[in-house]
Amino acid sequence: MVEMGIVNKPEILRSLKWMYAVITIFIPALGVILAYFPSLQTPSTAGITAMVVLIVVIGFVETVMLWILASIYRTRYILTEDELILKAPRLIGGSKRIPLGTIKSVERTLIPFGFRLFGASFYGGYYYFPGVGKAFMVITNFKDGVLVKAKHGNYVITPGNPDRFVETIKEIKSRELTRV
Repeated sequence: MVEMGIVNKPEILRSLKWMYAVITIFIPALGVILAYFPSLQTPSTAGITAMVVLIVVIGFVETVMLWILASIYRTRYILTEDELILKAPRLIGGSKRIPLGTIKSVERTLIPFGFRLFGASFYGGYYYFPGVGKAFMVITNFKDGVLVKAKHGNYVITPGNPDRFVETIKEIKSRELTRV
């Protein structure tokens, strides 16, 4: 019996971590290069305004990138007797609670190619996948995919041990069926 819940911390793909880290470093470096761009060196009001706008935009983008990077490390999939909880930041759609009774199927899958509808980069959000339809995705790698089909939507996640994760959900659901 799962009392407090099984917390599954997914494996984070090394190249994904490096991609976000490089972008996070590249953005301020680009800002420094642009700050020394000759057209921004004029002491006019327009030049000062352009510099302030540049600093604000770079600061905002840098903050978002650092937040996404930190969020990847805080991603969790929590499985209790009653529900599956996907812990994700609001930027990509927020955490989701999926009652286990509403899950129609759960299976291993390749991370499908989809069209982003809403969300932040490769980490997650709402996507449209041909053959699946609209799905909420929270992934930290591109190899350990699990597709959860529920009454109220589809979800693509990447738990650390996907085979065991799928089996655990199936075990809990089968115990639920024998209780009824």
